Amino acid sequence: MSQIPETNPSTTNPQPAPAATVDAAGMLQLLDRMEAMIPDFLQPDATRVQLVSGNAKFASELLPPTISAVTSYEPMRKINLFNVDAGRSALAYRDQLRPVAQRMAAITLALSYSINQKLATSATEALQTYQWAKRHLKQPDGGGAQTYVDEMQRVVGKTINRRPKKQAPPATAPPAQGFMSSALAGAGTVPDEDDIFEQVREEAAKDVKK
Repeated sequence: MSQIPETNPSTTNPQPAPAATVDAAGMLQLLDRMEAMIPDFLQPDATRVQLVSGNAKFASELLPPTISAVTSYEPMRKINLFNVDAGRSALAYRDQLRPVAQRMAAITLALSYSINQKLATSATEALQTYQWAKRHLKQPDGGGAQTYVDEMQRVVGKTINRRPKKQAPPATAPPAQGFMSSALAGAGTVPDEDDIFEQVREEAAKDVKK
């Protein structure tokens, strides 16, 4: 008599791969240390982002000739409108920290993609399950899924419609420039994760083109 081969549970019921160990606390501690290392580090003031970024866009091209003019032309120096040392310091601050900002933007972009890649895979399966469940409701034995379908439908609708249309800025307002500026442009508003990652994506794309 032939024997029935034993079934290997690991092949018939594969166990899910264990989640990767993430030392999020350690990463946050490193970021805290990095913040502490940045001189004159400021949290963005949502009421001044547009003004600051609008003025800053002139710096790269305008500061060098202004420094040269004020240091070389006595009448311009005497009016004392421009601080040469502060201008030089601002350019040096930019040159030292811009590579750090660009690297952080690239890391944030890649981290966002890594997170979304995992979420997207499961979300696609969840949406397929939702579509199947809606069809299943029409079957004679599908009534038991009604509660679950209602909840899934509520969540899907909320996700699709959750982001309000953004109002265009007033015509007199200076265009927002620079890292995360439009995400913080509205006075008193707090940017959400999607706004921040979108700004990071745009800034990282600009850096690649340079």
